[in-house]
Amino acid sequence: MDMISFLKTTWRDLLDLPFNFIRDRDALIITGLTLLPWLLLFIHGRNLDSLQPLEWIFAFIAFYWLIGHGRSLPPLQLRKPRLELFVALILVAVWIIYRIGEYWHWYIIPTFGLNNSCGPISETPLPKMIEMFLLPIIFMLILRYSFSQMGFNWDKFSWLAALLPILVLIGYGLTNHKPQPFAISSACFFFGAGLPEEFLFRAFLQTRLEAILRRPLWAVWLASFIFGLSHVPIDLAGNLIHWQGALLTAFTYQMTVGFALGYAYLRTRNVLPLSFIHTLIDSAL
Repeated sequence: MDMISFLKTTWRDLLDLPFNFIRDRDALIITGLTLLPWLLLFIHGRNLDSLQPLEWIFAFIAFYWLIGHGRSLPPLQLRKPRLELFVALILVAVWIIYRIGEYWHWYIIPTFGLNNSCGPISETPLPKMIEMFLLPIIFMLILRYSFSQMGFNWDKFSWLAALLPILVLIGYGLTNHKPQPFAISSACFFFGAGLPEEFLFRAFLQTRLEAILRRPLWAVWLASFIFGLSHVPIDLAGNLIHWQGALLTAFTYQMTVGFALGYAYLRTRNVLPLSFIHTLIDSAL
């Protein structure tokens, strides 16, 4: 498709978008479920500033819809989707239990002297890379998945699509942080959040939900709900006094960012550029 045809098609689709959205029951329900916690956040704080992240999040979703809505993707080719979904959920549950135990001091995590500018490597980056990244990869290799089927590829479209968000986030990060601390923070967040979380929640969990539910938007929403749920122990940080604020944070900002990244993965099927975007969201913002 040449540029003129693409622009004509996009303009026609934009004009049809409101009517298609109203007719799409799944889109209406999911939008309502996604916005409901934000409404509760506003009622809880009575502060319009708390809703500002929604502008950036929906701009991100709109951007990926705009550039990818006419792009067809090959169907998912999964070996044992139900077993794989079970394994993904087990990994999420284990991580949540690990975080609860860490913040409620059920055990002490040895550092083994493995410290860097981000703190003890053995506390977050190392266990996350093992539990959310290496173990699922080993599991899928056993099932004879290729790395491309796991969501790792050099598809030009997915990288070009990620270029604008990456540049915006880098610009924002350098505006608000000195270059060296920003670079160090980004490296820490890449291994401690961006890569492992995107792989487990988007490339592994979301795709299995999509195969079983056969309703892609519901798969994105449910994976993002579980993503938000996994952050509750971190938001509580061992203190139940602020449980309302912790739940609101998990199911507003963290869940909705997860939904945006999940939608982008639905459009691109490439976990690598989204890992960089996730990393920069954490380090820049």
